[in-house]
Order: sequence, then C-alpha cells, then structure tokens
Amino acid sequence: MNTKECLKAIMEIKGVGTNKLADRMGKPPRFVSDRIRSNNIGIAHLNELLRMLDYKIVLMPRDVREQEEWFRIE
Repeated sequence: MNTKECLKAIMEIKGVGTNKLADRMGKPPRFVSDRIRSNNIGIAHLNELLRMLDYKIVLMPRDVREQEEWFRIE
C-alpha cells in the first residue's frame, strides 16, 4: 500500500471523512485533502494526520508479524 491508500483505509475504519478530520485539526478541508493526495508526504505531516486518527508511526524489524488494522507502506 502507498501512503494515500493507508490513510484512506484508516479513515474508513475510523469512520472519519475529510471534513471531520479537518475539523479535528482546526484546518480547512482543502488543506487535509491536499495532504492526503500528496505523492510525497513528509513524516511530520503524516504523523499529524495519523495522530488525529489515533494511529502512530512505528519502525520495527521486518520479521515482526503484522496484526489486524496494521498497515505497511511501501
């Protein structure tokens, strides 16, 4: 999955649309949708979006098994 696909999947799991996420961030919806559509989102911006969705960025060894509702960005 790429970053955009992961963000959209997490938003769907959480039942949060762009408008609701923008409201949580105190930003206009266009700001959030531009970030989500970005082909090269930085870690800080990705973390900001994920924090509002109650997710976090984790770096771990490749041999650790992934669990349900985990996402791999490649």
